[in-house]
Amino acid sequence: MRLKRSKIAGLGISILMMLIAMSSESRAQSINEVIEQFDLSPQMISYHPEGEWIMSTRSDGDNPYLLLRIEGEEASATEIDTLDYGYYLNVSRLSNDGDQLLYGFLDTLGTDSQRRTYLRTYENGTFGEPVDFREKTGLNALTYFMIDEPGNVYFYTYAMDPKGIYKIEKDAEGYGEPELLIANRPNFVPFSPLLIDENTMLLAQHGQGDNSVNGIYVSKKEDNHWSTPKKLEGLPYGWSLGFGKDDNVIYLIAETRKVKQIPLAEIRERVNMVLDE
Repeated sequence: MRLKRSKIAGLGISILMMLIAMSSESRAQSINEVIEQFDLSPQMISYHPEGEWIMSTRSDGDNPYLLLRIEGEEASATEIDTLDYGYYLNVSRLSNDGDQLLYGFLDTLGTDSQRRTYLRTYENGTFGEPVDFREKTGLNALTYFMIDEPGNVYFYTYAMDPKGIYKIEKDAEGYGEPELLIANRPNFVPFSPLLIDENTMLLAQHGQGDNSVNGIYVSKKEDNHWSTPKKLEGLPYGWSLGFGKDDNVIYLIAETRKVKQIPLAEIRERVNMVLDE
C-alpha cells in the first residue's frame, strides 16, 4: 500500500490518495468478498456502468478506507480518494450514468450544519475539481440520494421541514427549488430513493420505535403525486438503492452491510404484485 497526501485548492480538506496493489494473478472476487477482505463497513455504494464500484465506508477504529473506488470485482483499485475528516458520516453516490459523483461528509464533530457536500465530474477514471454543491443549491445535510441522467437530485435531508424525500431539478441556470415528493409519516421514515422508471420509485423506509415496518418499499407517481409507499415483502431491509451490472438493482443490507443484487425483472414482478393488491 502506498499513501500520499495532497490538498485540493479552496476546499480546506485533505485528500488521502491510496493505491491498493494486488497481484494481477488474483482471482476475480465478488464485491462482498472485497468488503470482507478489507474489513469494510459500507454506508453507501454505487456501481459505474463500466465496472467500477464507489463505496463510502465508516471510519471505525483504525480503518482508513472512507471513500473507495474499486475497479470491477477484482479488488485491484487505483487512486482511491479517501476523505480525511475523522468522522463516519460519509455518503456518496455516482449519477445513474456514472458521469458525476456527489458526496457529503462532516469534516469536524458537530451538527449537520457543518456538513460539506461536493459534486465532481467523473470521466475515464478521473475525477474533476470539486464544486461546492451546498453553495450552488443552499441545501444542507443531504443523505441517501440519487442523481438521474438529466442531473436532477433526489434525496433525504434532516435539515428541512417537513422531512422526507425531495427532488431538486437541474436546469440551464443551475438548480431549482426543492420539491417534497414523499413526506415522513408517524413511524415511517422514507429515504434512499431510486427511480426504476419515471413513475416508479423504490425506497428504503424505517420505523421510529417499531422496526417491523423496516423494509424496501415502492411508490407510484400518478397525476404528479407519489403514492403512499407499499412494502415489497421478502426483501431484507437496507439502503443505498442503485443500479448494478447486468440490469440488477443493488443495495446494502442493514444487518450485514453486504451488497444485495436483484435482477430488475424480479423487482418489477414484486412491484406489480404489490401495486395490484
